[in-house]
Amino acid sequence: MNPIPPGGAQPMIEIEGLHKYFGGLHVLKGIDLSVTAGEVVCIIGPSGSGKSTLLRCINHLEVAEKGRIRIDGQLAYREEVAGRFRPHSNRAISAVRAQVGMVFQQFNLFPHLTVMGNVIEAPIHVLRKPKALARQRGSELLAQVGLADKSDAYPEELSGGQQQRVAIARALAMDPKAMLFDEVTSALDPELVAEVLTVMRDLASLGMTMLVVTHEMNFARQVGSRVIFMDHGVIVEEDTPARIFGAPREQRTRDFLRTVLDR
Repeated sequence: MNPIPPGGAQPMIEIEGLHKYFGGLHVLKGIDLSVTAGEVVCIIGPSGSGKSTLLRCINHLEVAEKGRIRIDGQLAYREEVAGRFRPHSNRAISAVRAQVGMVFQQFNLFPHLTVMGNVIEAPIHVLRKPKALARQRGSELLAQVGLADKSDAYPEELSGGQQQRVAIARALAMDPKAMLFDEVTSALDPELVAEVLTVMRDLASLGMTMLVVTHEMNFARQVGSRVIFMDHGVIVEEDTPARIFGAPREQRTRDFLRTVLDR
């Protein structure tokens, strides 16, 4: 298992020996990773390297066959009794998942709900927040992502960048302890990427713990506290952005960066 990160802080997300299979395909091969509160950890690597699967396991959208996931020090999704694991109840699993917000490549907004309706749906029905409080918080979050004037609009009336910013506000409405971002700009037209990355930069500056799978190398270089390079289901190398982009130790990392930075 990775040691607690420098400074001795308790990890917000801690992964130990994580393995994931899809049939005979071994996708994650013993991932060890610790993310401290307030860190922005960017995961880079070629397609098919297991990056998105790792995030989906952390959020329990995929169930890992082996290993441990801890959120804020607590074993997530299952309990260990006498060396054997058994799943938590669905209610307990939902409670943990609510602590880890996730934003996807696709926006997945409810088309029949307004922007505000999308943002307040889960706080009202999952967290049981009073509607007035949920709307107040929703207004704050829409202002934070630059969409204060779009609360009554429907998703089809928004650009892709605006829809993705609504998706971020929706995830933040659950007051998560950490946020997972899975290639959130890859489905956007190039001119819309910057507005989403700006929101993510602002979140980082506010101290949100973030685990970001991205092909946006400038974002990883400028915003990341740490960069992880994954390939073939393993963490090949992790270090500061300056070290990863300036003097990577591993040949596989150098080859990947040469390819993506020369485009």
